[in-house]
Amino acid sequence: MNLDIKSPSTFITKVSTLSKSNEFKSVKLKVVYKDGFFYLTRRNKNSAWYKNLLNSEIAKIIIEDTIYDALATEITDEKERLQVSNIKYNDERRHDIRYGFKLQIKGE
Repeated sequence: MNLDIKSPSTFITKVSTLSKSNEFKSVKLKVVYKDGFFYLTRRNKNSAWYKNLLNSEIAKIIIEDTIYDALATEITDEKERLQVSNIKYNDERRHDIRYGFKLQIKGE
């Protein structure tokens, strides 16, 4: 699969996560694309999508009007988090502590 996305870049798209009720719940998020991975970050872990990904690595992401199945891994490397924040924000928010996940499209 060849996605026509500049790396690194950031954009807003819909991401779906598997809820506790075993249903997909969608939310629009600002996503960072870097080196073949999609990054989702936030300042805290108090969102449904974050909690859903902690419970299940299964996600879906819409890219160029196509829904892709993805697997999520929690970002634990501080250097990686800082790199993502520097791509996502060009103001003082890039220095905030963030938590997040790295999505890999299945089959990639």
